[in-house]
Amino acid sequence: MLQRLPSVPLMFALTALASAWLCASMPVYSQEAYYWTYAQHPDLSYFDHPPMVAWLIWLGTALFGDGAIGVRFGTWLCGLGTAWFGVLLLRDFQVSKFGQSLWLLVSMGCPILVVARCLANPDPPLVCFWTLTLLALWRARSGSYRWWAMAGVAAGLALLSKYTAAFLAVGGVAMLLFDPQLRRQLKRPAPYLAVLLAAVVFLPVVIWNVRNDFESFRFQTENRFSRGGLTAKWILELVGGQFGLFNPLLAMLLPASIWWSLRRLRASDPRVLLLLAFGLPLPCYMVFQSLWIQVKLNWLTPAYVPLLLGIVVWWQESGIDRVWPSRLKWTALSAVVLLLAIPLAPMIRLLPPGRGSSWTGWEEIAQHAEAWEDKVDLEDGIEGNMFFFAADYRDAAQLGRNLKIFWGKERAVASPPIDEGYESTLAQNVVGIDALQFDHWDAPKERIGQNAIFVLPRPDVREAMVKLAKAHFEKVEKVERVKITRLGIHLFDTEIYVCHGYRGPQLAK
Repeated sequence: MLQRLPSVPLMFALTALASAWLCASMPVYSQEAYYWTYAQHPDLSYFDHPPMVAWLIWLGTALFGDGAIGVRFGTWLCGLGTAWFGVLLLRDFQVSKFGQSLWLLVSMGCPILVVARCLANPDPPLVCFWTLTLLALWRARSGSYRWWAMAGVAAGLALLSKYTAAFLAVGGVAMLLFDPQLRRQLKRPAPYLAVLLAAVVFLPVVIWNVRNDFESFRFQTENRFSRGGLTAKWILELVGGQFGLFNPLLAMLLPASIWWSLRRLRASDPRVLLLLAFGLPLPCYMVFQSLWIQVKLNWLTPAYVPLLLGIVVWWQESGIDRVWPSRLKWTALSAVVLLLAIPLAPMIRLLPPGRGSSWTGWEEIAQHAEAWEDKVDLEDGIEGNMFFFAADYRDAAQLGRNLKIFWGKERAVASPPIDEGYESTLAQNVVGIDALQFDHWDAPKERIGQNAIFVLPRPDVREAMVKLAKAHFEKVEKVERVKITRLGIHLFDTEIYVCHGYRGPQLAK
C-alpha cells in the first residue's frame, strides 16, 4: 500500500487544499487576534516578537479582509513554502519520488507542523524560512554566490519571524566546521556575505529595540530566566507534549532514525550532517532549559522539519521497511487518519474555551458591547468620550478585531457612515497591569475622565478583575450577561460593564 502513494504534484495539491480548508474553516483564535492587532499598528518590530507575522497578516487582510482567510493567507503561503522546500531538499538528496510524496504525507501527519500551516503566529514563517535556509545552504556547497546570498536572506527572514531562528547559526557553524566542502569556502567571501545579508535583513528588529531600550530582547531573555527555578514539572510537560505533537508513532521512529543518521556520519554523509545540525541543537537546548523555565510546546517546531526529513531518508535507505513493515504501515496510516479528520476542524466551535485562549462567541460579544457604547454616548451627549477594554490582552484583541468587523458591516449600510473605533480597545493596562504590546499603543492615562465598556468573559472565575475595575473608575455598573451557545450547547458567559469616570492606571495612594 505504501508504495502506491500519489505523485508528488498530487500530494502537494492535496496538502495545499487541506491546509486551505483549515485556514478558512477554523475560527480565529485569541492569540491570532493579538497578532492581527499588531498588523493594525505597522512597525519595525514589537514587544514580544519580531514583525514578520504582523506583516503577513497586514498583507492578507489588505487582500481578503479581517476574516479567517485574510488573517491566515500568509500562513497558508508559508506552509506551502515549507512543504515544497522539503521536496526540493529531498530531491537534491537523491531521494526517490516516493520519498518526496512520503514527506508530504507524514508532514501532514505531524500535528505541530499542521498547526504551522494553518494558524497565524510567528511559527509558520519561521519554519518556512528555516527550511529555505537549509535548502540554500545545501546548494551553496557548490560555491554559488547566489545560494550563499539566498541562505543569508532566508536566515534573516527567519530572524524577522522569531528569535528562535538564532539556532540557525549553531547549525551553520556545525556545517562549516564538519563539512569539508563547506569548510574550504571559509577562505572565500561567500559565507561572510551570507552573514552580512542576514544581519541587514534583521536590522529592523535591532532598530526597534534600540529605540525601545532593548525591551524585546530583554523580555525574551533575562525576564524569562528571572522567573525560573529548578523543577521537574516543566521537563515532564515538554517531553510528554512533544511526544503527542510530533505524532506518537513518528516519535517512536525518531530515535532509530537519529541513531542511523549518527552512524551515517561516520561515512561522512553530508546530508545527515545537515539534518542533524539543524534538527538536534534546538530540542536539546530547550529540554535542558525546561529544568528551570516553562518551555512552550511550539518552541521546538522548526527543528521538526529536518528531523522529519531525516525519518524519510532513513525510511528510504536503511531497508527498515523490510524489518518493521507493520510499524511503518501504521505510521503512514496515522497521517492518513489525521488528514481524514481535517474536515471536522470547525467542530472546535462547540468546545468551551479555556483559560489561555478563546475562539468563538466574539461576534455576539462585540455587537452587545457596541450597543452599550451607543447607549452611553446618547446619554452623556459627548461623542468619542468612550473606550473599550478587557481583562487581558487576548480578550482585548478578540474584542477589537470583531468590533472592526462589525463596524465594517454597519458602515456598508449606514448613512452617514459610522466612525470606526477599534483603535480604542485597551487591555489590562487600564487597571495597571502590564499588557505586552498593548502598552505601546493607546496610553490609558490619556483616557482619564472618559467612560468605558468593560467586557469580561468567564466572569465567575474572574471576580478580582471587577474589583480592580471598580478601583480605577468612579462608578462600575454591570449591565448585561451574554450567554454564548452553539447548537444548544452552553459554552461560556460574558458580562458587560459600563464604567464611568476613569481615574487612570495608577491607584491613588
